[in-house]
Amino acid sequence: MIRRAIALSLFLLLTLTATLAAQRPEPSLPNATIPTATARYDIVFEGLWSQATHPHPNGAGSFPGDAHWSPLVGALHKSSLELWKAGTLASAGVEQMAETGGTTLFNGEIDAAIVANTAGSRLNGPGLLSPAVVTMTDVLVDGNYSNLTLVSMVAPSPDWFAGVSGLSLKDGQGQWKTEIIVDLYPYDAGTEEGSGYSLSNPDTVPHQLIHSLTGITPFSAQPVARLTLIRRDTPPNYLMLPVIFQSVQ
Repeated sequence: MIRRAIALSLFLLLTLTATLAAQRPEPSLPNATIPTATARYDIVFEGLWSQATHPHPNGAGSFPGDAHWSPLVGALHKSSLELWKAGTLASAGVEQMAETGGTTLFNGEIDAAIVANTAGSRLNGPGLLSPAVVTMTDVLVDGNYSNLTLVSMVAPSPDWFAGVSGLSLKDGQGQWKTEIIVDLYPYDAGTEEGSGYSLSNPDTVPHQLIHSLTGITPFSAQPVARLTLIRRDTPPNYLMLPVIFQSVQ
């Protein structure tokens, strides 16, 4: 009797387990992208500034015949680092870049940030005519330094420039963005006088805050440049396998 009771109990237990297993919904197998430690991007700078996009009020003859952009300069850095920002005073490096197109001082400020571990690497690219396009190819970005600052002088000009400050290459979930497109607008560094396309103007005393020139003569409301970042490497896909419970028949 005892053996029959044990056997019956075991049979009922196995039957109940099988029934519950049959009723359990089949687990899904979602694809999940694991953020990589690094990413590679092409950085495309497109100069749009021209007489067509920013018509000079005195006619095409007053638009500079040598319109161009100074060598690109910037850094990949932590979000805590701020190399320039509208509404603040320009650093010596930003002043030199905006007035002459020189990059020596700004590079020095970036190198100091690298030593302080708030920046990971410095970016230096060529200048270009406007309108024209230049690409910095296969730029390696460390996940610890996933913010981009990049600037270039509107040349010739007193102290005008365009660029981005602290642009994040990751989304809100910490994933690398596949493509980023940013329209760029003109800024005044607040360090030199002048309202036209001219160089060697008197200093602004005292210096003023960096401010927008969008829609202020000789600029229109159109962007002066466009920055596009395109991810080159393909993120790996990992199949997240759930724990599967199986009954023993």
